[in-house]
Amino acid sequence: MDRILFAGSWESYFAQLGLKEFDDFCEYADTTTVNKHHRRNVQRLVFRRNTKRRAFFMKRFQNPHFKDMLAARRTCGSGATQAGVEWHNAQHLLANHIGTYEPVCMGERTHWGIERGSFFVTQEIEGICLRDFVIDNWRNLERHRQENILIAVGKLVRALHKLDIAFPDLQIWHLFLHGKSLSANCHLSIIDLHRMSAGVRSQRRKARDLSRLYWSMVPEYFDEDHKQLLLDTCLEEFSPSQREGLKSVVKRYEATLNRRKTAHRYYRKTPQFTSA
Repeated sequence: MDRILFAGSWESYFAQLGLKEFDDFCEYADTTTVNKHHRRNVQRLVFRRNTKRRAFFMKRFQNPHFKDMLAARRTCGSGATQAGVEWHNAQHLLANHIGTYEPVCMGERTHWGIERGSFFVTQEIEGICLRDFVIDNWRNLERHRQENILIAVGKLVRALHKLDIAFPDLQIWHLFLHGKSLSANCHLSIIDLHRMSAGVRSQRRKARDLSRLYWSMVPEYFDEDHKQLLLDTCLEEFSPSQREGLKSVVKRYEATLNRRKTAHRYYRKTPQFTSA
């Protein structure tokens, strides 16, 4: 069984482009590949209608792993698909005033309640990947502007954790900086919601997520004071003793991550697209 859901008035927009059925989206070829994995890929689509240009990202899932299907059911209930999880998670973040990509539509193909494939389409974010911004600008940026960005990152993490959201893919390459202003109120969005889950109260699990962000801040750009500022902002609402305990957890997990792989490999810049 195939099902497609559209946000707002997007159904008529895509219908006029000939994209109406599940296979229309999954077999659409006029795209640019942003990211490719044997179980999923991310494609960029650009359409021009009446002189107006719009860019979208489509994440297509195929051959879902059994463990991913189980995780989807835990997140969204029986019959949930990989695309359905991202759709649900994006709606949840936006409803709670946390920046992320705007969902446009999602499609699911199931057989006897088992996912066979799915896709998730979002609008392109008007911003720059924080990792790419750091590579291009960080060393020439005034210290107080660097700190403004790190405080904004910390506040975003704190907002996620206040909502009891676990985010295992919390790294700076999944954060986007909006606009040209680097004031104290700079705005950020978070992407790659595939493994996000809500209803997580464990502080240790949240600290593990924070350790991934901490690990992604390589010493070529971020010194110890930068990283300390980030942790203090994220953990601001805890008592001093709780804060120190959680910092220890973060640093232990960071050491484990460093033994497995280096974050430097992710500092190879990808094309300037907003990845879904």
